[in-house]
Amino acid sequence: MQVKSTNRSSTSQTPLTISGHFLEGMLRKIRTVRGDAAVANILRSSNIPDAFLRQPDLRISRVQFVAAYKANVAELDDEMHGLWSRPIRGGTLKYMMLSLLDGANVAIVLNRFARFWNLILDDYKLSLIREQGRMGIVLQPRTKGGEVNILGHELILKLVHGIVSWLLNTEIELHGVEFAFPRPTHWTDYAFLYPGPVSFNAECSAIWIDSSYGLASFRRTRVELWTFLRRAPEDWAFTTVNIGLLSTRVRQHLAASEIPSADIDEISSILGLSIRSLTRKLKAEGTSFRIIRDDLRRDLAVQLLTQSRISVDGVAALVGFENTAAFCRAFRSWMQVSPGAYRNRNF
Repeated sequence: MQVKSTNRSSTSQTPLTISGHFLEGMLRKIRTVRGDAAVANILRSSNIPDAFLRQPDLRISRVQFVAAYKANVAELDDEMHGLWSRPIRGGTLKYMMLSLLDGANVAIVLNRFARFWNLILDDYKLSLIREQGRMGIVLQPRTKGGEVNILGHELILKLVHGIVSWLLNTEIELHGVEFAFPRPTHWTDYAFLYPGPVSFNAECSAIWIDSSYGLASFRRTRVELWTFLRRAPEDWAFTTVNIGLLSTRVRQHLAASEIPSADIDEISSILGLSIRSLTRKLKAEGTSFRIIRDDLRRDLAVQLLTQSRISVDGVAALVGFENTAAFCRAFRSWMQVSPGAYRNRNF
């Protein structure tokens, strides 16, 4: 099977901010064993405002998340952040990837991935399951009735997708992702993590790809692997977009304009929907036109503040605000810091 590479750089595709849920779950273990002072040190080293200690549901940037991820792994000597009953010591990902690098195809890679984790993970048994039209990794709990660690499930399923995509040098679409927990409040971020249908309240968490990928071969060198490991989790944690969602299409149309200031009338007309129909469909996806536009404006503001010298007044205009004061109020509500202070922390 021949696979083509893709480009994953546009803000319309990849968000520059993510839910603080991912960071809060990641820091839970170090808070338990070393207290808030250790958490504060990680936040400070990652340029994350101290307000996160009081409001863990705040948005953070991708850069901040990656920095905190690396700092937390170093502090705990646990590449899975204390999410499992046994620590996953530093170097585990490296040796697992070395065992995958010479696999003849994706099916062999997935089989080795499952067998590797079954050697070190006490909480779950990973199984490679093949069904008609699809194949995937299923997390089966070793004991019944235990509490589901949401972030642990999110990370290990994303790791499967990220590794296979990296090996094939393209981001593969997913046949589907199933989670063994109810839909969480931060579920809208999944559109930028899992490019395929996502469902909840499943018997077991699982990630599925089209069975045609099973015979796909790849060629990756150890030199490329060292870069992948050095950048981790950047090259496996973040994805482009789930194009199957209407909310994603709305965001893409908004982002296509130089300034994302289109109103719902204009976007509904472009999509060939009535305003009422668009509103109803977005509500079914758990969002609204205003939320989508504000999220895009937030991410564009983050990009401009950290990657350009454009004045705050200029940024306000470019992301669609009529005046700087309104932009500053909105930005503070998003990031709990003023635009100028955010730039000073992250530029």
